[in-house]
This record gives sequence, C-alpha cells and structure tokens, in this order.
Amino acid sequence: MDWDLETDLLVVGSGAAGLTAALTAASSGLQSLVLEKADVYGGTTALSGGVIWVPGNSLMGSADSEDAALTYLRHNIGNRVGEAKLSSLVHFAPKMLDHMLANGFLQVATFANFPDYNPEAPGGCFGGRSVEPKVFPGRKLGSALGTLRRGRTRGPVDTLTELGGIVGTMTEMRQLAVIRSNPGDALKAWRVIPRGVWNRVSGAKHLASGGALIAWLRHAMDREGIPLRLNTALVDLVVEDGAVVGAVAERQGETQRIRARRGIVIAAGGFEHNLEMRKRFFGEETTTQYSSGSQDNTGDAINAGMQAGAAVDLMDDAWWAPSFMEPGKGPQIVIFERGKPGNIIVNAGGKRYTNEAQPYNEIVKQMQEAHRAGPSALPSYLIFDQSHRDRYPLAGMLPGVTPQKLLDSGFVTRADTLAELAQRKGIDPIGLADTVARFNRMAEAGVDEEFHRGESAFDRFAGDPAVSPNPCLAPLATPPFYAMDLYPGDLGTKGGLLTNERAQVVRPDGTVMEGLYAAGNSSAAVTGHFYPGAGGTIGPAMTYGYIAALHAAGQLPAP
Repeated sequence: MDWDLETDLLVVGSGAAGLTAALTAASSGLQSLVLEKADVYGGTTALSGGVIWVPGNSLMGSADSEDAALTYLRHNIGNRVGEAKLSSLVHFAPKMLDHMLANGFLQVATFANFPDYNPEAPGGCFGGRSVEPKVFPGRKLGSALGTLRRGRTRGPVDTLTELGGIVGTMTEMRQLAVIRSNPGDALKAWRVIPRGVWNRVSGAKHLASGGALIAWLRHAMDREGIPLRLNTALVDLVVEDGAVVGAVAERQGETQRIRARRGIVIAAGGFEHNLEMRKRFFGEETTTQYSSGSQDNTGDAINAGMQAGAAVDLMDDAWWAPSFMEPGKGPQIVIFERGKPGNIIVNAGGKRYTNEAQPYNEIVKQMQEAHRAGPSALPSYLIFDQSHRDRYPLAGMLPGVTPQKLLDSGFVTRADTLAELAQRKGIDPIGLADTVARFNRMAEAGVDEEFHRGESAFDRFAGDPAVSPNPCLAPLATPPFYAMDLYPGDLGTKGGLLTNERAQVVRPDGTVMEGLYAAGNSSAAVTGHFYPGAGGTIGPAMTYGYIAALHAAGQLPAP
C-alpha cells in the first residue's frame, strides 16, 4: 500500500485515554499522531468531572497498597475480569500518574476525603484514591482553547464547575454546595472568589474539572510537538499477515492512508449515541437522548476493530447516571444532590425503591429494576420541600432561587401540597403521602429502615455535615413542595474491544491482534460491571493508554 502519512503510534480519539497514550509515546521516544473525527477535541472527558481513580497514588503516601486495591476489585468484580488485567491496573495506575506529573503533563490534587463507591467492602478506601486536575488558565492554550469541547448542551460540565459563573474544582464546588447550612465548610473554597475576579480582570479563562484535565494534556502535547488532526475520522484498519499496520482515515472528504510502525491505539469513546448499536445490545426500549457522553461517540472505532476480527465484551452495560432533562438542553447528571437531606426518589406509585444517596451507577440500575417490577419508574421523581430548596443548589439553580422559566417549562413542578404535586405529576397521591409520612418519621430518628441511606461513608460524603443525627436525612415538611423528573442517563457505554493486560486487542479465540491497542470506553471496561469510585472511568482509561504506549515502545516492564 502507498502511505500518505507515517508515524510510530497512531492514536484514534482525543479524550484522556488517547492523549495520555500520545504523551507517553512521545516521552518514550516515539513519534505519535492523534486523530479526532469531531471539530473539537477532548471527548467525553472534557464534559466530565475530570476525576481520576488511581489506587495507591503517591499523594496517598503509605495509606494504600496493591493488595488492598486488588482485594477491593476482586470482591466487587468477582471472576468477570481476569486476574492479570486487574493486577495490571492497580500496578500501573500509580506509575501512570507519577509519569504524568514528573513530565509536567498534568497537575492534580486529592479529591478531598472522597471514599470509594463501596468503601466498607474488603480493601475499600475511605479517601485518597480519587484525584482531580488543578484549575488550568485556559488562555495558555492560545488558539487551541477555541476547539476544546465545552458547553452544557454536550454534557454536565457547566453545572459541575461553573455554577453561577464560578469556576471551581469538584472539591470546591462540593464545599460551596452547603454554604447556606454550613458556611464554615464553604469558606474552605475561598479561592473561587479571587479566581473569578482574576478571570474578569485578566482574561485568564480558567478551566476546571474535565475541561482542565484535557487542557493540561493538550498544552503538554503542544510542548512535545504532537500533532492533533481534527475532522479526521477512522474509516478502516489495514491488516497485513494478521497484524494491524495502519489505518484509512477521511478528512474533509479526502481519504488518507496512515502507516503506524509501532501500532494503533483505539481510544475514541463508546457507542452511546449510536441508536442502532444501542438497540442491538441494550434492547428496543433504549434511547440516546439521556446520554451525557460526547455526541460524536457513535462506535465507529469499535466497529472498525470488530470488522478486523476483534472480540468485544460488556456491550450490554454503561456507566449509568440519573439525569435531569431541561427542555432545549442536554442531560444534567445528578451526582451529590441526591444525598442532601430533605429529598426522596419515588416511582409513579409514589413509593421509594432505593437509597437515594448511593452511587449514581447503582441508582440507575435500581431504577431500571423498579420499572420492570412496576409501577413505572421511567421517569422517576425527585421530591423535595422548600427547606431543601432554600439550602442547596440543584440543577444549576442557586439555593433558594427557582427561576420562573423552569417552572413554566415543567422542568420543575411546584405545588402547595403533596396531593396537588402528585396530581400534577401523575403520581399516586395516597402512595406519595404514605411514603413521605413514613420517611419523615425515619428522618427524625436519623435511621432509614428501608434502604439504609446515610449508613455508608459514600452516602455521608454526599450529605450535609451540619445536619444530625444523619447528614443524609431530613423531613419533607415545609411547603411548597417540588418535583423533578429523573431519567436513566449514562456517561457513556461500558462495552468495547476486548483487551489483555497489555492493552492489546484480542480475537474471540484469545489470540493477540498485533499492532492494535484499545483504552477508555472503546475497550471493554477493566472493572467489569463495577464502578469502583470517582474517576473509575478516567483512571483506568489513562492507565491503559499509558500501558499501550509503553508496550508499543517496547518499554513496558512486567507487573
């Protein structure tokens, strides 16, 4: 074949997995090239909270170990994922982060006190495994800032990091969320004020969370001289004698043949916005409209790998997250708000069916189970009272401020009584009244006898420490009352190309497809059906991007 371009490592996709692979390759002496089919870079990572789950990271000191992390993963994943892949993850994750920090590719801080999603399990951790990027001054990107994927219509980044025009890390925004009830804790986030002033005075254009993570990596790519080609879609993989040697890409109607001397890393996200693929693997009732993943994630690269003979796995699962759907805007994922005291989630029968404060991935799974059992739980309803509305931010609304346009659009429903609220939402009024009465009794006692809300350290992290005896429980007693529809959203699909512990793609018979690697949501999740903690998508994605590049460079040590 006549090649139009040649490089050592070709990376398909510009999210955290792909950019980590490209930077690791460059620091290992390889020439790399990144392709992105969209006209913006950053993928779903840029729309995320940007948190990275890294067990045993150096910021933890001696507070964690490989054995503890492996115990935690084994307990929660079982035999669904091979031992070698889990061992590779926990061994190389901290090395990946150290490599990124030592080379100046990234700056991070610990996401303060954030526990794993099942911290009480054997090997679970009560804080330290999740880190987040430090705020990045966007103007340092120069013209590249203009093509960074951003915007609320493409995901939750604004409501997570730019609430009320404030730019803050996830840690800071969590502290600010309790400013009405716990101003002392909110004062810890004091940096957001001078940062906001400096933004306006200097035009620094600070970025936080997922946008900051991608900005750090993109800035490092410029420094390393790594080219990024936007509007360039992978069309096909070129296979010779069973090995992947290159790719066919299309850019602005022009076909390009690119030789990859050391390999190709598929890191182009999942298939959450491909309705045909979703119906094939999730069933006919699925939809793309509730997904917060990148609008450009349509599974092209996964399909290219499958056509070349790759095996796939976990195609019937996703990284689930309950979501609001404001009219005219994209989904807004609901993370910590559910754990605040003074709200409940109910089905159309007005009945609770879950611990509202538990990890978002589990909430949607239980929402789907409750719907199958009936009455309808799609959508479900977040119910809260005026006291809750006065104390906590919600869906981009500041505490105590409920814009009339959101009431007029039906995004938020308000009524003087629970019976009127139930009637307006089509909820069984008797069921809702009984549920609230029982919940209020339990909230006063501080014990959720039905679903154990507030018993896990994760629940309490999302709660309000100023509320006792249970920071996740308070009665719904102050009219008016509110309801918001809650949908089974996702952050992206979890299934993709099956890889081994070296990030190499394998065939259905287990043999390696030489020259082809996969990481991130283009690969079958290394954590199986489990979501280990905050950053449980991005941490493994970056780790396996790092592993892929080291292996391609012939520099991957044995775990």
